[in-house]
Amino acid sequence: MPTHRIIFVRHAEAAPEMLGGNDRDRSLTERGERDARNIGHKLARLEFDLSNVHLWHSTAKRTTQTAGAIAACLPASREVFGLEALYDLDLYGILELLRETPGSVQTLIIVGHNPAIAETCRHLASDAIDGPVARELMQGYEPGTATLFTLGSDWAGLSPNTACLGAVIRP
Repeated sequence: MPTHRIIFVRHAEAAPEMLGGNDRDRSLTERGERDARNIGHKLARLEFDLSNVHLWHSTAKRTTQTAGAIAACLPASREVFGLEALYDLDLYGILELLRETPGSVQTLIIVGHNPAIAETCRHLASDAIDGPVARELMQGYEPGTATLFTLGSDWAGLSPNTACLGAVIRP
């Protein structure tokens, strides 16, 4: 069975919501743009093949911008998809989405929102709670943070028992 990897990314720092504004239209700040580029460069330097990686992101402006900065650092063979549902999905919705991922997708990057991204990472890392990487994960999930998991199963078998926490990457 091929190795599957998932990288969760919380969108980078966004401007505060304006009174009467639409949350989905919030843009990245200058720091957010810089952090999104930094996380993209760090992901591109990971020690595994990122050709044909799938990058799925919420269609909110800040996640689209974060995903764009990451995609710019990835091989041209990457596939980028904006998924409207990622804006509102909770932990269980994200897990269900992942379990339905086609088996041909070996590496998947999800760019989304808190609290769902952090909750999903903490849930999947719950079997590794005493390790140093898990302790890093529990210290907070600031904007632009990424978390890498390697799966010991196919996508349908995703669970804390099959997800191995590899790294928490900060911008």
